[in-house]
Amino acid sequence: MSAPQGRAQAFQVCARCSTRWAVGARPGTWCPRCHGVLLSPVSSRAPAQGARNFRWVARPATSSSSAERRGRSTSPTPTPHYTSTPTWGLRDIPRDPEADRRVGRVERYAAHAQNLVLVTAMLLGLAAVAEVFRYGILLHNRVRLISPITLAVSDALVYFAQVGALVIGLAALITSSCWLIDQRRRTFAAAGSTDPRSVRTMLLLSMLPLVRIVMPGVYLTEVVRLRGGADADVHRELTLVRIWWALWAASNALVIVQLLWNLRDSLQARADGVLLSAFVALVAAVSAVLTLAVMRRLEGRTLRGSALSRPTRWVIATGTEQKPKQQPEAEKAEIEKADTDRSEEKQPEAVTAS
Repeated sequence: MSAPQGRAQAFQVCARCSTRWAVGARPGTWCPRCHGVLLSPVSSRAPAQGARNFRWVARPATSSSSAERRGRSTSPTPTPHYTSTPTWGLRDIPRDPEADRRVGRVERYAAHAQNLVLVTAMLLGLAAVAEVFRYGILLHNRVRLISPITLAVSDALVYFAQVGALVIGLAALITSSCWLIDQRRRTFAAAGSTDPRSVRTMLLLSMLPLVRIVMPGVYLTEVVRLRGGADADVHRELTLVRIWWALWAASNALVIVQLLWNLRDSLQARADGVLLSAFVALVAAVSAVLTLAVMRRLEGRTLRGSALSRPTRWVIATGTEQKPKQQPEAEKAEIEKADTDRSEEKQPEAVTAS
């Protein structure tokens, strides 16, 4: 029995070798010749092409809020773009835009301020120990002779500590002034304004011998008070700045006293000058440590460099207290009825004698 005319016989085309295969009782899946994929059945009038006779149609996912999104007018969004040239690699991390920002000389010097202050404090502490060791040698030399090696070690330790503290301290003074200028820039920028003081004036007034006792404290006080609008403990920071200011002024005053004391030529004055040098170095070391504490406090860190933890503030809740729910009248009536039934069951029955 042949197929009726007017009706074309269906066949399947192999996607690999383009061979036609007649469709039997059910369509096939794999080509018997090359084991390629058989396309869906088509008419015998279709050309023998190896292309697929179907196409993929992508449709958006339907949701209940699609009609709302259609009615809502969307504002134009900016064109997507790369902030830097994309590269290929195992870790394709985008570049930080702040890395391309030009860093000025003040910011570059300010980045080394805290390390130099710490080294200065260590050298000043070493100078204080060296002066105390020299004074002990002087006391021992009153009754006994001192070994030349011990004396040479003492002199080398004193000179190394004093010269090192003088050189590193001068670098720490310059970088600390730059740090103060940079901190003022950040604080004024956060407040939406610019620093009214010029950079050259602040650098000059922070390093002059007598003026540097007053002006750095003024600059720090302005920074702390300007930070009062932010989340900062102004009272504690002002107290810390004032303590540092007093110790900084005392340290500079002791340096002047030491210079005047060294003008005396007597042996006892020189011996007392050793103790005075040790005391001046110790006060200067404490002042350097307190300077580091102020710098890290304004950056939101502790003296060790860890993040400063803010205390938790407990407040009284202002919400209204929830009243206990009142039972419905029907439930109250049932409970009262059950209580009366229980009381009647517990009462003994009355016995009457006839």
